Amino acid sequence: MAEYSKTVTDKHLRAWLNSGDTDKGVGDGLTFVSSKWSAEQGKASWILRYRFGGRSKEKVIGRYPDISLKEARELARKDRALIQQGQDVSALKRQERLKAIDLHKVGALADIWHERYIKSSYKHPEVVERVIRLHIKPVIGSLPVEEVRPVHIDKVLTKIVEGGAPTVANDAMRYMFRMFHFAVKRKWVESNPVYGFEISDAGGTERNGTRWLRKEELDVLAKSMHETPNFGRINELATLLLLALCVRKMELLSAQWSEFDLERGIWRLRPTRTKTNVEIEIPLAPIVVIWLKEVRVFACGHTHVFPARRLIHMKNGKPRKNRFEHISPDTLNVALKRLSLDGMDHFTVHDMRRTARTHMAALGVDRFVAERSLNHKVRDVEGVYNQYDYFKERLKALNVWATFLESIFCPQPNLEPQADNVITVQATEVA
Repeated sequence: MAEYSKTVTDKHLRAWLNSGDTDKGVGDGLTFVSSKWSAEQGKASWILRYRFGGRSKEKVIGRYPDISLKEARELARKDRALIQQGQDVSALKRQERLKAIDLHKVGALADIWHERYIKSSYKHPEVVERVIRLHIKPVIGSLPVEEVRPVHIDKVLTKIVEGGAPTVANDAMRYMFRMFHFAVKRKWVESNPVYGFEISDAGGTERNGTRWLRKEELDVLAKSMHETPNFGRINELATLLLLALCVRKMELLSAQWSEFDLERGIWRLRPTRTKTNVEIEIPLAPIVVIWLKEVRVFACGHTHVFPARRLIHMKNGKPRKNRFEHISPDTLNVALKRLSLDGMDHFTVHDMRRTARTHMAALGVDRFVAERSLNHKVRDVEGVYNQYDYFKERLKALNVWATFLESIFCPQPNLEPQADNVITVQATEVA
């Protein structure tokens, strides 16, 4: 860096700027900096370099030529006076910037990060939004961004793990790391408080789930859904369809009627709506078509199969429009918690796909057909060369599975007594 010289003039600055990459000291930490790109734009930056708390720091004062040499020197003089009074001028500037863009709180940072990086690129951005809304914001959402420390991150993760959701804790850790990395890149904060956290500090190494519902457990589930008054028929139908169609939760809950051809018995799932990014036509078993027609009555002409049940909700005493036109990712989970399932181990909505796959194997469905019914990607060479969609085979398999479900959830009443029962009754009456 060049030594300070009172002879530096605008002529020197223009010469430095024309030279391309520049890092010239003007005096007392004030530095004239430009890159080839900024030089091509005819601009450079005024940066004040200083030490605070034993660390080298810097503050961007502004752009040249918007701020002249004389103005830059005066601004640098004022900043040095604040530094001598024990104030970190770069931290003060960050705080002012945070306030100016309404990013002073972690909750606002999460919203902006989600809007810029998740909403437009994630297939199901509502999944990320749910973790932020339910697990991150309640714990640190009201904290100033620059005040968040590792102890606050640990508090978020510990609370999630104690709630029995280690996988969600892992997701939350990843989301928070990216959120604060976003803030660091824009110099809204100096460091990432999530840096240094590992999977072992969150939910631990994730293992493939093994939970599935046996026939006896499906019987209990069916009985409880029938007997729980506030569960509702539409939630029962959503549960049945998730089991019968073997799809992922949001593939069904965010579906629109335009994707279905009930006359032909086909559901066309677009690439943007599948995890594999490949379009698939899902065959609809006859009983599934009947269930869907019943759901259509509940939809009352709405474009979505499961429309949002409230278009407006109250937040802080003010009416707010719902985030989704369809029911939220939480709706079915909340409904299932109303059921009395005494004696049953905990299960999640995702376990329904594993339940379907396991029962199809028990029902004699070919392994490859069952995998295609769950829209699993076929790996290696066979996945590249075998483009047959197994539609007819999948229809047969899904019909077998749906019929099995119908026998559990929609049993037909036996109106005709067995012959043995008639004899027993008559014998009792005679006796």
